[in-house]
Parts: sequence; C-alpha cells; structure tokens
Amino acid sequence: MKMQEALAVINGTCIQNTSGYMVHFEHVEGAHLVSDYFPDRHAGEPLIEDENAAWELAVAFATRTRGECINIYVVNFNFTPVLGYQHRKIKNR
Repeated sequence: MKMQEALAVINGTCIQNTSGYMVHFEHVEGAHLVSDYFPDRHAGEPLIEDENAAWELAVAFATRTRGECINIYVVNFNFTPVLGYQHRKIKNR
C-alpha cells in the first residue's frame, strides 16, 4: 500500500465499499510471503459484485500465475474469507 493510500484510509477520505468481493492471494517478495488482493478497496476501486464472478477471476488468476501466487481465495468487502473458502482455496503450486 502506498503512503497516500494509507493516509486516505486513516483520514477516512478513501471510498469505503460496503458490499462486494475481492480475490486474496499471497506471493513471495524478497524473503517474505506477502498478502495482496484485487481489486484494491483502499484505492477506491469498485469491488466485484458477485461471489461466483470473484471465484471465476480467482481461477483465471491462479492459472496465469501458477508458481508465482499461492493461497488464492475470495474475501468479502470487510476482508473476511467467504463461507466455504477452505474447500475452494487454490494452493497453486
């Protein structure tokens, strides 16, 4: 996250989506495993409206990033994993 994005969150000036879904994933950055997601809620990007559409994007993303990104699954607007995500999580190794 960029500093100006973090300040927007802290100051309450970023657009707060109160519904929708995001795709969560992890990737290696240096010697660390880093969590990330898309779309970027804190940057004000519109979230994915439908959970099934989010899962379809997760599968497509996993296919294109095989070996680069792992532990791919769908979260809601509050960054909470959706119900049943454990059974659908894409390990992508």
